[in-house]
Amino acid sequence: MMETAYQKEKVNNEVEWCQVYDLDIKAQIEKALLKHRVSYCILFEKPRLFSSDKREKFIFCVNLLQKDTADNALADLGDIEELKGKIVFLNRKVDKSYV
Repeated sequence: MMETAYQKEKVNNEVEWCQVYDLDIKAQIEKALLKHRVSYCILFEKPRLFSSDKREKFIFCVNLLQKDTADNALADLGDIEELKGKIVFLNRKVDKSYV
């Protein structure tokens, strides 16, 4: 019987796509991404103890190859210009590894 060979190198091709603070906007983005079959994960960041900003932060991470599809999925939410004040687009590589 032959064993499966795994690579020792970990592939991390996720990008921190956007962040939101509002739960309603978060739910709308989730529905749009699911409708367009975009794979995503959400990172939750609680406010720090002595931070001036006391809101929870929700960061959406998507696969780099599906970033364009995720951008197009936001068209389902309606007026993009109105949402730009509520959604912060990050588009940065995830520098953490989750094991």
